[in-house]
Amino acid sequence: MAFSSDDQRLCCVDVPALPLQCLVRREPELATLPAVIVDELHPNGIVLWTNRAARHAGVHTGARYGHALSLCAQLRAGLVPDAEQQAAITDIAELLRTFTPLVEPARQEPGVFWLDANGLGRFYPDLPLPDIHARWSEAMRQALRDAGWHAAVVLGFDRLATYAIARHFRGVRVLLDPVEEAQTSARVHLASLGSTWGIAPKLRDELARLGVATLGDLAKLPETALRERMGLQVAMLRRRLAHDVPMPLAAELPVPKPVAARDFEPPDNNAERLLFAAKGLLGQLLPLLVAQRQAVAKLELLLVLDTNSAVSQPLWLQPAEPTLHELQLLDLVRLALDRAPLAGAVKTLRLELHGVPATAEQLALWRLQGQRDPHAAALALARLRALFGEDAVVAATLRSAWLPEGQFAWQPLHKLQIHGTAKPQEPANVLRLPQQPQLRLVRRLLSQPARLPPKPSNNRPWRLAPFRPETVVHFDGPYRLAGGWWRSMSQTDRCRDYGYATTDRGTVLWVFHEPARGAWFCHGFLE
Repeated sequence: MAFSSDDQRLCCVDVPALPLQCLVRREPELATLPAVIVDELHPNGIVLWTNRAARHAGVHTGARYGHALSLCAQLRAGLVPDAEQQAAITDIAELLRTFTPLVEPARQEPGVFWLDANGLGRFYPDLPLPDIHARWSEAMRQALRDAGWHAAVVLGFDRLATYAIARHFRGVRVLLDPVEEAQTSARVHLASLGSTWGIAPKLRDELARLGVATLGDLAKLPETALRERMGLQVAMLRRRLAHDVPMPLAAELPVPKPVAARDFEPPDNNAERLLFAAKGLLGQLLPLLVAQRQAVAKLELLLVLDTNSAVSQPLWLQPAEPTLHELQLLDLVRLALDRAPLAGAVKTLRLELHGVPATAEQLALWRLQGQRDPHAAALALARLRALFGEDAVVAATLRSAWLPEGQFAWQPLHKLQIHGTAKPQEPANVLRLPQQPQLRLVRRLLSQPARLPPKPSNNRPWRLAPFRPETVVHFDGPYRLAGGWWRSMSQTDRCRDYGYATTDRGTVLWVFHEPARGAWFCHGFLE
């Protein structure tokens, strides 16, 4: 193997049988029992992973679960979904980033990680570099052991070599130079390689019949002959042994956890207001989690109280299963806030979401939340047109006019505009005096304004009979709407004074006064 003079240090961490370790972390009693992982808990299920005790009992991968039970009556089986494995990979990568910022998880082979090990000598300039590497590797393996993971750590120079040594040997190995790395990796059996650079069992058996059992044996064979006789997979592995295919480190950047906080000034202890604040934070964080294609597995609610000792009360909330349903999470927050009275007022509310990979169904349902089905709406409108005629389905189109009733027209709707987000423009010949009042929505607009009785000039009640048997008790306005801005505003033939009249029965009328005719009219209702 040929190495350049400017070789870079690379570290490979192998967490063997990651799904089995996930199962043992979840059920610690299986650590001393024969255990396997199957694709389904059924006699016809396929055994995917086996521990040492199960292999000693004669159970091997690929066997049926029912047959494995006949070989070992004490056999235990479990399921480890892909979401749990990916969450474990994320946790391990986060732990490894405390030792180096550049970490590349091998997503195609769960449990394998490559790390950048350059520049460690700058932190301990008084120690020899081999001692620094040994301490760094041992500390990393110990941190993984403390977190419940058994791993092999190999610090060397080449990606394939460090991977092969980590897969074949256990513990910590620090390779001093490329020559030692090449000699050590040459002793690795082909069967030790995993899916990243492994060879199909059938090809491996053919190589074994030729006396090729290790990487060193494979490196002695010519690449051209291997390609012609064994295929491209074996030839590519032989080329990698010659270091002809550069593979730089492709580190994954850590994704920040969705965290948001809300400060209260003054501090607040009202559960309803705290719940409303949590709802706003949750609305900010859920889209961030969806962008990472994750669902909420755990929610951390931290309440910082306004007390002398600044006591915090962390609340850990866990849904029945990972979810993106906002109402379910808010219900858990509500129950937690109502569970016990707070020891003081809350000055800061902090929300953090812990996610796991979401399913395709969860992400699809999230996209549909709060949205209407445009295709179903188009089908319903087509049925209405077929039943009542083309004029039964109309839409308002904007027109340039100064009168409200002239600013739109009804046009037949032939195609539903799904993505129409254009903001209506104000007609160019409209001048509004004074500044617009607070927005109020008119629910019902009369096609022809109804004339109202004259409004009394004094403080007497304004009775609306015979239009409606009601009396106006409050009036907001007037707000002048004028057309013909190029003309003198003293002319009142193109002016209207609009206002909102609230009656004694709670009805809100949208009314206007025309100075030219000296009369009041009702234009619509806000009910």
